[in-house]
Order: sequence, then structure tokens, then C-alpha cells
Amino acid sequence: MSCAPYQKTLTIGAAPWPNFEFVFLANELGYLDENNYSLFELTSSTSVIQAFQSGKLDVAFLSLDEVLTLVALGIDLKIISVVDSSSGGDALMVKPELKMLEDLKWHSIGYENKAAGALLLDEVFTLSGLNNQTVQLYEVKQNEVKDAYLRGNIDALIAREPVKQELLALGARELINSTSLNLPITHLIVTRGDIYQEKELQIANFLREYYNAYHFYESNSADALATMSVRLQLYPYLLKEAFLNTRFISAKQALMRLSGSPSNIELQAKQLSKLMSEKHMLGQIQTNISSLISTRILERAIYE
Repeated sequence: MSCAPYQKTLTIGAAPWPNFEFVFLANELGYLDENNYSLFELTSSTSVIQAFQSGKLDVAFLSLDEVLTLVALGIDLKIISVVDSSSGGDALMVKPELKMLEDLKWHSIGYENKAAGALLLDEVFTLSGLNNQTVQLYEVKQNEVKDAYLRGNIDALIAREPVKQELLALGARELINSTSLNLPITHLIVTRGDIYQEKELQIANFLREYYNAYHFYESNSADALATMSVRLQLYPYLLKEAFLNTRFISAKQALMRLSGSPSNIELQAKQLSKLMSEKHMLGQIQTNISSLISTRILERAIYE
């Protein structure tokens, strides 16, 4: 099937995150025909959102809050699989002299405003009593986090894996992570609503090979880590640590989370959209959330 001719290549994009790496591993292993699939590793979640919004990507790897942000903007999309949840993979990293959240008063925090980092920042404020009047906030995209820490002009940074491991290796202290959130940071695979039926077979084959790459990682972890680490320019042991802070969801488990009325993801999306709206982080969603979910493509990937 991977060699079947399609009318147009499927464009797929993701920012660095451990379990998104199986997209690029599948490519390295030769699972994806380059005539049928074009992969783009974008530098940050913001870049992925912009590329998907402008129609440059057919398929994108995003967190649930990012998906809701796109839906509130009126972007037509379908959720086709569930990748994982962050289990400490998103964290507030600070200079070693800062011991507690309260020590951040009158200091600076860098975070990516359009990503899950905004939710973690809100949790920092809730737990510490700080606010945007008592700390200085800076927009720092994920590809800028390591350089920002090395420059030393920002005291705290919200980082996601695998950058978090690099900061720990540089001596940064972790004060709080995504395990503190009431709602998990869940990552999804979405496709554009205007092409998902037309390219159903092509997308299903992509999903199948994505999960095949994960199975390769499971049975050949040393080789897989070495391959992925070269591309990420990261030590394999740091990438291995990064994976420990995520909870991968298998294809069949993902299908279960997308199935039912209401589905697990629908309930989670409703809770998260309510929270984000209360925090003035999300515009009004006009679409019925259940209509955003499609299980057909994942079913084809698993059973055909």
C-alpha cells in the first residue's frame, strides 16, 4: 500500500515532542514513500498551528488545547487519533538559585503562549498567588528555550520534552510539571476537514506506518533511540529520559478513546474548553465537539 500512487503527497507536520518522533522514524526506516508523504518538523507548536491554519499541512500533531484554539477560530478539522498524554513532559524550569514558586516574584518567565504552556503558567499563578503584575512574561517558543536559558536573561522557562532534559543537564531546577494539572495535556493527530474523506486511504496508511515505527521502537529501542537522537541532535540517554515523561496510547486504545457517545476525548475537550474559556484563553466554540471526531480512518489503519 505504501507504494500506491496518490494524486498528491500528504503533508504532515509536528514540532519536537518524544512521541511525535515516530513520524520521522517511520520515514528513516523507509516505511513512508517520499512520493506519497512530505514530512515537516516545525520549530514550535505555534509554527504547526500556523501551517495547519493556512492549509500548508494536511495532517498535524497538536495538543488538545491547540486543537480547541483552532476550532474556536473556525478551522475545519477532524481528530483522527490520540497520541499520548504528558506525564511530567511539560515543566517550569528555573535557575538553580530559585527554590520555590514564590521565589519567582519580580522575576521573569518565558513561555509559548499558544501552546499547553499557557495552562501550566496559569497553574503556576494559582499555586503561588503570583500574577502577570508580579512577574515579567515573555513569549519564548520551544526552539528558543535552550538559548534563552543559556543567555541567562530569563529566570524561568516553561519547557517541553526533549528540551526539558537538556535544561536539566545544564543545571536547571524543575519546580512544577504537567502532573500538577487537573486535566492532562493530551496530544492528538488531526487532519483538515476538507480532505480527510478524499485522502482517507492515504491517511490510514500513514497512521499504520506511524504505529509500526512505534512497534520498531518497542522491540529495537537502542537502534531507534540512536536514529532519532541523531536527527534531534540529542544524546540518546536524554531522549530515553524524555520518553519516561509521556504516556503513549496504542492505536486500539486511541480508538477506544475516540469511540462512544460521548467519547472520552469529547468529555475531556468539553472540560478543557470550559476551563480555558473561564481563564479567557479560548474564544467561543460554535461546533459540536462530537462532530470533530472521526474513527473511520483509525479503524482502517488497525483492521485493514
